[in-house]
Amino acid sequence: MTATLTPAERPGADDAAPPTIAVTGLSVRYGGFYAIKDLTTALPGGEIVGVIGPNGAGKSTLLNAISGFTPLTEGTITLGERDLGTASTAQRVRAGLVRGFQTVRLMERESVLTNVLVGTQRLPQPDPVSQLFALPRQWRARRRDLAAAMAVLDLLGLGADAERRVDELPFASRRLVEVARVLVSEPSVILLDEPAAGLDRSGRRDLASVLVRVHRDHPSTLVVVEHDVDLVKSLCSHVIALASGALVCSGTPAEVFGDPRVQQAYFGRILDAPA
Repeated sequence: MTATLTPAERPGADDAAPPTIAVTGLSVRYGGFYAIKDLTTALPGGEIVGVIGPNGAGKSTLLNAISGFTPLTEGTITLGERDLGTASTAQRVRAGLVRGFQTVRLMERESVLTNVLVGTQRLPQPDPVSQLFALPRQWRARRRDLAAAMAVLDLLGLGADAERRVDELPFASRRLVEVARVLVSEPSVILLDEPAAGLDRSGRRDLASVLVRVHRDHPSTLVVVEHDVDLVKSLCSHVIALASGALVCSGTPAEVFGDPRVQQAYFGRILDAPA
């Protein structure tokens, strides 16, 4: 039977619009090297935002700064009206901001369901006493977590694989398991660092289709760092282009990929305008 959650049962579900992430005067320095310097931009709430740029542009550093893995040297980052400057990584997660990584990080010998259930630890959990003595609130939380995990697996087409070990799955499906683990707590902001890395053309198309469907069914601010131009064009409604830790331009995919500076960085030449 397919597991489903009503809006009231979905973890973190509410009527609030997905928040915008505002970056103002952001600098991140490692010793004498600035990975990002004086960056000001916005990642619009409720949209799928692509972050592009050549290697060393500062894309992953930006995600690290937003998610709390990298301290800020200067500047501010706000999530809606909340200043994230002093918030810990755990506090950002509780605020609804969840990060996925470029490298697949799964428990290979455990089941798909077990891996996704790890993501439910971001949800409010019973106190230690309830967990130790298996009080009713612990069982209710367990049922909630199982329902949430199965609902996400079904959404991603992985419901039939819930009991399979991760190391039995093809790479594309393992990528989706990691996406499921991010999605299971239904965050309001999702940061994905090159989610299509390692996928072939067919896998990239399937991933884009899944992310569009997830975003449609569960609105959020979805930020995707990605090199694949076609995937960004098909997936994103807003794009931010970085180079050497600075903003090149931002706007719709057509506006950004039509910018001569972006064309030079990506294609090494200025493309002719379409007839």
